[in-house]
Amino acid sequence: MTRILIICLLLFTACKKESYLTDGGLSSAHTDLSTYDYLAKHQFQMFDTVIMIIDHYNLKNEVNSAKTFFAPTDYSVARFLQHKLDSVRQINENNRYSLDDMYNDITVDSVRQYLFKEAITVPDAQETAVRYTTLGNTPAAVLKIKQTDPAYYTWSKTPVYLLYYTKVRGTLDNSTTDPNDPDADTQVPCQTTGILTSSGGVLHVLTNQHVFVRF
Repeated sequence: MTRILIICLLLFTACKKESYLTDGGLSSAHTDLSTYDYLAKHQFQMFDTVIMIIDHYNLKNEVNSAKTFFAPTDYSVARFLQHKLDSVRQINENNRYSLDDMYNDITVDSVRQYLFKEAITVPDAQETAVRYTTLGNTPAAVLKIKQTDPAYYTWSKTPVYLLYYTKVRGTLDNSTTDPNDPDADTQVPCQTTGILTSSGGVLHVLTNQHVFVRF
């Protein structure tokens, strides 16, 4: 487990946006791989730790049968591990924190909160948040936001939308909610959207800045 922790921490310190994860359109939205296999066989191995977590909770079939999966990357898991490591080292600087420790702190539903029974795509998403119940029986919301940065429109004037997963805490926030409120909802953008897998699911990839489970 120490080796796994080191790998994850290296991922954290080396974190950068990979070109293959940059949104703006996929060369092909379809893959001949199932949702699970797409992540497991990814050429850049960006989901190896995520696959280990899925396997630990025996969620392969649920991942493949889910209509939508907002997948975190290994960077997100590394951020969670780093947060917990910092926390336990405030107690004792020699303390460690591994994946095995993480399994004691989260549940299977912590992973299921990224899975949905509905097929959610950018074209069908609304520009106001739509609330869902995840397969982890937790509230979430999804919306798309039109981008205004001129960089998105260097080669085309076609509107560019990013998809956001919203972690809902209590009731869905409105425009008057103080963003500094600790109970405020958290919006996480996707860096890749709309991968259609052979198992019938829609796969979106959350930004590397997302903190696994904690949001």
